[in-house]
Amino acid sequence: MRLNPEAGGRTVAAMELHLLQRDVCAWPVLVRDRERGIGIVHFDRPSHGLEEGDLQAMWSDDDGATWRCAGVPAPHEPGANRMHVASGFDHAGNWIVLSTGLRILEGRHVGTERVWCSTLPRGGGPSEWRIERGVRIEEADTHLIPHGRVLALPDGRLAATFYQSHGRGRPSRSWIAFSGDGGASWRAGGLLAGEDANEAVLHRADDGRPLAVVRTHVDHHLRLVASGDAGETWRDRGALTLPMQHPGDLTDLGAAGLLLTYGIRNRGLMGLGARLSRDGGSTWSAPVVLVQFGEATDCGYPSTVVCGDGGLLTVAYSDLSSLFRGYHLLALRWRLEEFFEPRPLRSISDDGPLRA
Repeated sequence: MRLNPEAGGRTVAAMELHLLQRDVCAWPVLVRDRERGIGIVHFDRPSHGLEEGDLQAMWSDDDGATWRCAGVPAPHEPGANRMHVASGFDHAGNWIVLSTGLRILEGRHVGTERVWCSTLPRGGGPSEWRIERGVRIEEADTHLIPHGRVLALPDGRLAATFYQSHGRGRPSRSWIAFSGDGGASWRAGGLLAGEDANEAVLHRADDGRPLAVVRTHVDHHLRLVASGDAGETWRDRGALTLPMQHPGDLTDLGAAGLLLTYGIRNRGLMGLGARLSRDGGSTWSAPVVLVQFGEATDCGYPSTVVCGDGGLLTVAYSDLSSLFRGYHLLALRWRLEEFFEPRPLRSISDDGPLRA
């Protein structure tokens, strides 16, 4: 079965916008294998975890022009869902999906599901996902939630981030964790950002040192953190967004720099934003708004990869866009130079109004 974007994608600014799935809240994670293509894992129900549902996978061989079903990495158990996800490839090219979910009773959350590790062997078909339901996370609470991407490290280990939520109005904590057995067990490393961080996304810099962008819990802005000792300790490198602009994703653009994409949930401006760093995260461009969702009330969770032609593919969700009313998964095709053309930062006072 092939899953195709809706015909006649809409052009928004210098970008193509396509509808991928209706009636899904999604929280998607994109992963790219440069030899094989692009994969998505997403939650398949139109709610914030208040109903039973699975994590579904799709695969594209043509940079997101068409998609086919890649199976169900995490099918839910009765009375629960599998809604939280981290995804990546191991050293052999096997697709790894970490997941948790919530137990549901009469439309309420009543508990947290354990972490699973699902693996699709390289070249495997949609029915070949293997699920390890007894994942062990040492030196940390068992009720941890994976997020973002799983990285294959040069030393043969896998790295991922997990967070622990203590409820509304109370700070969260995030850790990096490492696995030497393909995801069956994990050793927790250092806290990423003290007592106020969740939904972290990892990135490995050119020099091998890890970076992460983390969402704060109190006012929901993004911060950059870095480690100089392979993840055992972390230091804060500053804020990247204003409050209610979250969560974020980091994409390595090679010589072009490091890209941050993030959700914007400020009243009156719901959409997706981006910033660019050309020096490994030390300094960042002024923010740009990639797309606005008008009167949407919920949106975000962008995940971005580089396509074979050098363009960018970002997937996200919204409950309203020019393509659909209601929760849906959408894709944006865009190019870096259309938003970040090299030019000095100017203000209106320099010589008149700014022009694109």
